[in-house]
Amino acid sequence: MTTLRQSAPNSVSATHSELFVKALTCVANAIFITDHQGRIVWVNEAFSRLSGYSCQEATGQTPSFLKSGQQSLAFYRELWQTILAGNVWRGDVIERHKDGSLYTVDEVITPLRDDAGAITHYVAVQHDITQRKQETEREHYLAYHDPLTRLSNRALFLEVLEQSIANAKRTGLPLALLYVDIDNFKQINDTLGHKAGDQLLVAVANRLRAAVRKTDIVARLGGDEIAILQTNLFDVNIATTLAQKLLRVILQPFVLEGQKIEASISIGIAFYPNDSENLEDLLNKADQAMYQAKSDGRNRYQMYKKISTNKLLSKKQLSATAADENDALRRSSILSKVVADLVHDQNDDAFRLVTSRHDPNRSKS
Repeated sequence: MTTLRQSAPNSVSATHSELFVKALTCVANAIFITDHQGRIVWVNEAFSRLSGYSCQEATGQTPSFLKSGQQSLAFYRELWQTILAGNVWRGDVIERHKDGSLYTVDEVITPLRDDAGAITHYVAVQHDITQRKQETEREHYLAYHDPLTRLSNRALFLEVLEQSIANAKRTGLPLALLYVDIDNFKQINDTLGHKAGDQLLVAVANRLRAAVRKTDIVARLGGDEIAILQTNLFDVNIATTLAQKLLRVILQPFVLEGQKIEASISIGIAFYPNDSENLEDLLNKADQAMYQAKSDGRNRYQMYKKISTNKLLSKKQLSATAADENDALRRSSILSKVVADLVHDQNDDAFRLVTSRHDPNRSKS
């Protein structure tokens, strides 16, 4: 409990009063004092710098003129209950500057009592933590978002998916997991460069984000793989309708590095609980469905339950198939060059030798 007492001769008391006022005026922290009804009677220079309001503008006002609207009525109710009971209150408060911008303070409010024990004033001391708060929020954002596309990252997506599965168990409403992959993305990267590849990723992410419902979660899982989570599905056709929409919006040409580029995506869809009730298994099945969509010709969606067991392709298998195709193309290209050189040299014997060695109908020795 803080009380106001006269414990020294008038001259000493006056000197102390001047010292106290000077100290309060010059300290770095913002300070304002209100009467017992909450009307401001004094502010220091730091308060004016922080809030934008002069002492003259603030005097007679209640602190509510600084309200940002960012905190609930319950927040302020608890604050007033604490200080009216004569206790010190401390917490973070978001205030509104005179220019309309927001700032955050670590605030301590202390009730002052007279000799009879009645509360006469409240002293509020504010420490500006706006920059620290912004840095903390930025660190948190970067921990859970992809810096390139600004989509949720894999860590955040898995947390949300886990919570969504738990909610789906309680509500009985299914959820859909759409696994999206950009077709021929490596070829675009190799042809136009990684800068163009990054630009395409950002552009695709923006289109996907704009096409989904506000309640849907879009996340970059890694590389060119993007996942979309749809919850509270009253009808599973909501997911397939979205997939069709996504295929259409991505087919619209992109302009990258001054060039018009056409791209497409393949989508795999798995449902909870029909396809799996396990988080990792659900992800794997959506992934498998996506690779089946690629195997079937790309630029399409595939639901996991529609895939026959003997058609399931793993990422490793599909990658191996693609590698075999690329290797065959490479060998064919080398062969064509050799043949062209030999024809140019008009070396008929050598030409027959090379072509016969690569004739698929030639009997093996």
